[in-house]
Amino acid sequence: MKHWCLFIFVVFLVPVFVFGADEKSKEPQTQTQTQTNVMVTNEIVQQGTSSGIKDAIAKVITDKKEWEELWKRHVSVLVPQPPPPPVAFDSEALVVIFVGEKRTSGYKVIVKSVTAEGNDVVVSYKLTEPPQNGFTLQVLTQPFVILKVQKPQGTVKLVRE
Repeated sequence: MKHWCLFIFVVFLVPVFVFGADEKSKEPQTQTQTQTNVMVTNEIVQQGTSSGIKDAIAKVITDKKEWEELWKRHVSVLVPQPPPPPVAFDSEALVVIFVGEKRTSGYKVIVKSVTAEGNDVVVSYKLTEPPQNGFTLQVLTQPFVILKVQKPQGTVKLVRE
């Protein structure tokens, strides 16, 4: 009887935990941080390792035309190409970080913090790399993150750690 209970647990409940946790990670991630009484709201629009952009880019986008051009390059490897996510550029800006094409899996762009410094917003990020002796897939990847931030009165600054 104990073996049957263990069998049922492994076959039916473990996939629920594994795949259920994966679905939760796909939900939009929104953070709000307070520093010196200034609220900074941000949301990850998209993050991944596959993109049509193969060169390194780290910049802030503040207008629709530039966003649509970058999005078109980014999704050029997809069929059909999805439309760009909407952005209210009067109150929001986009931070796009593409770290260039890598020869193996295991790379990821991580946003460490989004903080207010006076009238500016500072986005701190880093690139994680696979361990030197670790197992990686021999596949081309293009790690990136697209982050929507509340448009500050000043500027948006990017800092790579």
